[in-house]
Amino acid sequence: MIVLGGTFVLDLAVAVQAFGRRPSVFAKIRDEPEPPYEIGVCGLAPTPTSLGFTMSDLKPVDWITGADTVVVPGLEAPWAPQDRAVLDAVARAADDGARLVSLCAGAFVLGQAGVLGGRRVTTHWALADEFRAAFPEAVLVEHALYVDDGQVLSSGGMLASADLCLYVLSQDHGQSYANDVSRVLVSPPHRAGGQAQYARPGPRPSGPLSPVLDWLDEHLAEPLTLTGVAAQAHMSPRTLERRFRDETGDSLAAWIARRRVDRARALLEDSRLTVTQVAHAAGFGSTEAMRRHFHTYAGTTPRTYRETFRGAAPGRHFQ
Repeated sequence: MIVLGGTFVLDLAVAVQAFGRRPSVFAKIRDEPEPPYEIGVCGLAPTPTSLGFTMSDLKPVDWITGADTVVVPGLEAPWAPQDRAVLDAVARAADDGARLVSLCAGAFVLGQAGVLGGRRVTTHWALADEFRAAFPEAVLVEHALYVDDGQVLSSGGMLASADLCLYVLSQDHGQSYANDVSRVLVSPPHRAGGQAQYARPGPRPSGPLSPVLDWLDEHLAEPLTLTGVAAQAHMSPRTLERRFRDETGDSLAAWIARRRVDRARALLEDSRLTVTQVAHAAGFGSTEAMRRHFHTYAGTTPRTYRETFRGAAPGRHFQ
């Protein structure tokens, strides 16, 4: 495991807990006194972490030479250039056939090491634009919780690190073993859906079409057609569609569907409307239409989304 300046302590802790020495409570589940791997935490000491304290008891970076697996946790400023010694060590490990595991923004380090050419990879959803710009040779799977591309495995943001670590354990030691580790973590060995359900909509583009976008937001609950919106914008349908794609990157229909899903997400989180009422309030017209678009843009169902993000009522305890 490689610790760099600004390393996310949570990512590192998850990896050490998943792959390192087992806590004593593990003996209640499985008789295994020895850890499943020999692990070492490497870096250029002293190294400040994301929480402000410094790690100094680190093995030298070249300790990863000959390692079977190299884990790169996320870090605070992943776009910052990394030390050449670190990147060269990662590249040599890749050439030697080591399995490379990036957690959260650790994918940026693999990109800087030049080992992602043609690889499918993911990272934190909020860093997708920066990652694409920095590493166009990689194939970003933006909303996946984790991606297995053979030699390179990567996870999305923060707690998706646990999903990937449990997946690695299942590949190395079997699903039953990974399930037992998940029982210690009190975390599911596999979560449905992806990062899309956690992503927040980005800022709306500002440009010549802003008045049209404002009008659309005010009328999302109403039936909207290309012809009707074009008339409102005083353009031909063809001109509107072309300018819409140029300014937003989406077709008019896709943009409307995304905004309706965004509105439905807000209503599912904050209102007491039923799912059917939310579908109509967001402009879908039916629960089936909302469910279809919700799965496309949020990666889950409206009911599952509400159960995940609505939270428990005050004073309520689940058993």
